[in-house]
Amino acid sequence: MKILRSLFALVALPLLFNSCKKEDAQPQTIANVLTNGDMEASPYNDWGSYLGKNSTTNPNKYVVEYTTEAASSPAHSIKVSSDAVKNDTTYQYMQQFFKLTDRPIPAGAKLTLKAKIKTSGIQGNGISIAMGGNQAIANASGQITKVNSTFYTSTEGVMSITGTNDFKEYTLTWTALPATTTHVYVLLAYLPKTTGTVYFDDVVLAVN
Repeated sequence: MKILRSLFALVALPLLFNSCKKEDAQPQTIANVLTNGDMEASPYNDWGSYLGKNSTTNPNKYVVEYTTEAASSPAHSIKVSSDAVKNDTTYQYMQQFFKLTDRPIPAGAKLTLKAKIKTSGIQGNGISIAMGGNQAIANASGQITKVNSTFYTSTEGVMSITGTNDFKEYTLTWTALPATTTHVYVLLAYLPKTTGTVYFDDVVLAVN
């Protein structure tokens, strides 16, 4: 099981209590279902920054910045860096998470995640992008009682994103959105046992 998938349902659970019923949606093509994928607005309302499997006794330090230091287009990106690996478990990730009642995607739609990534001295496990979905199950009073994973895919272990490279577009696809999905998320991950600097820009989740 992938590193990021194993804990995501626990991280996402507090975000699910607003809704669990997915509205019917007509087939459609959406150029980008994400908000502020180009990072040109201050991203922190749209993208959350989190730590996974964080060690409290010997924590890794990550610096997350909204920067004009490097960008694919036109001027801003998210910069994440770490200069030392103090434990083997902790990872950092940027996440955008949304309900399909707010941003409808039809069942069976193909999802294509793209992100432009620049790396500087990235060593170790490196960087990955991922996307997945959950099904929130509610009781009679509308409270979420269970969250099931409906799909997940990642570049981790499949595609190496390390070293020093200018902005390059990385792509990940999922052929058919499961009908039971109520929530979708996108992750930009700085994997465990990694050092160096990464810039994320122009993140797209296309629907067709």
